Amino acid sequence: MFRLDPEEKRRYSNISQCLMLGTLTSKDNLNGPTDEPVMPRGHSNNPQFFIKPVSPEPVPLLELNDMLLERNLSPLYIGLTDNNLRFPRNFYPAGYTYTYDIDKRIESLRSRLENKLIVFRPQVNYMTAADGYSEKIFKNLEIKNIDEGYKEGAEYVSVPKLTMGISSWESSLQSGKALRFQDYYFHAEGPKYVICGEYLYKLNGNWKDSVDQGWAYESSLETVERVKIDPDAISEFQIYGSDNLVFLDRKYLYETNSTFTQVGNSEKERLDVKQDITIGTSSQQNNENEVDQDEINYDDLESQFLEHLKTLGESKGLFYHMNDLVNFHVSVKTNPITVLAGMSGTGKSQLALLYAEAMGLKQEKNTLLVLPISPSYTEPSDLLGYLNASTGLYVPSDTGFVEFLKHAKDHPEQMHIVAFDEMNLSQVEYWFAPFISILELPENQERKLRLYNKETATCHNRSNYPDSIEIGDNIVFIGTANIDETTKNFSDRFLDRANIVTLRKLSFSSLLERELVEPTKPLISFGSKDVFTNWSSKDLAISAFSLEELKFFDEIHDIIQLYDYQKGVSHRVIRKIGEYLNSIPLNQQGKPYLDRKIVIDLQCKQRILTKIRGSSEQFQKLIGVASENQGNVQQSELFDLFTSDRAREISDFEFTLLEIHRKAREMAIHDYAS
Repeated sequence: MFRLDPEEKRRYSNISQCLMLGTLTSKDNLNGPTDEPVMPRGHSNNPQFFIKPVSPEPVPLLELNDMLLERNLSPLYIGLTDNNLRFPRNFYPAGYTYTYDIDKRIESLRSRLENKLIVFRPQVNYMTAADGYSEKIFKNLEIKNIDEGYKEGAEYVSVPKLTMGISSWESSLQSGKALRFQDYYFHAEGPKYVICGEYLYKLNGNWKDSVDQGWAYESSLETVERVKIDPDAISEFQIYGSDNLVFLDRKYLYETNSTFTQVGNSEKERLDVKQDITIGTSSQQNNENEVDQDEINYDDLESQFLEHLKTLGESKGLFYHMNDLVNFHVSVKTNPITVLAGMSGTGKSQLALLYAEAMGLKQEKNTLLVLPISPSYTEPSDLLGYLNASTGLYVPSDTGFVEFLKHAKDHPEQMHIVAFDEMNLSQVEYWFAPFISILELPENQERKLRLYNKETATCHNRSNYPDSIEIGDNIVFIGTANIDETTKNFSDRFLDRANIVTLRKLSFSSLLERELVEPTKPLISFGSKDVFTNWSSKDLAISAFSLEELKFFDEIHDIIQLYDYQKGVSHRVIRKIGEYLNSIPLNQQGKPYLDRKIVIDLQCKQRILTKIRGSSEQFQKLIGVASENQGNVQQSELFDLFTSDRAREISDFEFTLLEIHRKAREMAIHDYAS
């Protein structure tokens, strides 16, 4: 036992900024004769386990290891399961939480961790010893992922992945600009390898530690080499750490060594660098007026994403209209919540999961959370949990929603998706109430979800569950909904904030012509927040419309107001339609994926008609009546408006008219339109 001074503790406090890779240790590496890789922890029902690193440790930890070994203490990392923040519940073995038998827990945990690679953040913790002065020091870990790619005896190198353009990166090296590498601890040696774009760089020169600014490359560009990455060749040697860092097997680096070429040794190569597709997440500026020539082409990235989404679906036997995929994508990126609605079996839930997979978001990475909604959900605590006033402990819900929101807050650079399955089995406005208003606030305003009142409540586990969680714009909410007798209607308050997307069913005969394809293999993850948010236009929403279009929306509003002054076309709806119009992605030929007239049609259907529902006594003259499945709608002010000459100049309104016809037909049969 010994005591560290404040400066040493400060260095260790920053250790958790980095990611490391480890494996469950063998019994040979343990000190005591009775120690096991997984063993009881005191008299607790929660076992502890020991992890040895297989990637380099930061210098402060290497120094700590020497101190521990001098005192015959183990330098291994101790993992704990009694804190689900260090060991997230989604990584628990099956059935682990349902038994308190310590032997069964040890066996299931050993099976879960053995012959796996553990991605973790290291932690150094202290406990005052019995003498009241000395400290026991523990190397702990927070698990971020468990990977199946274990290979006996393999060692790995931590390799940062950059989100800047290639020429910006090489210019920074040449100028000696200080660089920060996220998830790579800078109080260590500077990185030997770095991935930027589609290249793996080897840096043979020296780095200078710029303390809190990161690292500056001291050597010339001639000491830098690179090789173009073959995604297929690297896949079996690469372990995902985060979007900012991967672990590469030293064997791969050894085998690739002879293929590296010096950077910038010819004018042709310098031109090639300029022509490389950049995959950064922020443009760099040389000065106030001159933008870096290697500025990111977000239109090209978005086109790549949509094509990847389509081929990924087809590789799984999931076929969607491309227009539906684009409509869904633009709805998601321009709205706090998007709902996939329609008849059962059209692939709503599958599309939500497919979209997350195309973005590189996964449940095991804690960047995707799938929440099946129960009819019993009546308040936010059903999803979030509650503060137990008797014990003073915050009790999180088994849904894992709070832990997920905390992960999103702690990783603001990474997108996160929450998928509410069958979200209208319970009244959405009850259990989702805190979010409806929060998500309308801009990011520069305080968007905090209150868990409990810190002024009046006592919470003993406040360090794990703070009184509030900040909700950033790196969280996307997607819901699926069936509209039938078992579900609840959405309120106008919710519909005003959501896009309701209805998928079209492809004809069965057309499926015969479809073939399973290999999905495209993107060189990057599309889940970076900077990439995703740059797919949405920053232009003023109202600028998306012509004067005639705005007059037409005013006319729609005035007609609806005649039948219900609480309904109509709100400023929020117009703003969201404008943001949608401004954010239509461009294809490889530089043309919009969706025609403007189709977009206005879809938005009228998705954002305006969804709120018009009620009895024939109230809405029959507005909606009209259709006695047949085909044909015009009779005595309908809406139908007349959308078929007028001034409407035809704006759009054909094919989807809007079909929806009016559906409502009118329902009105004729049930005396009510939904």
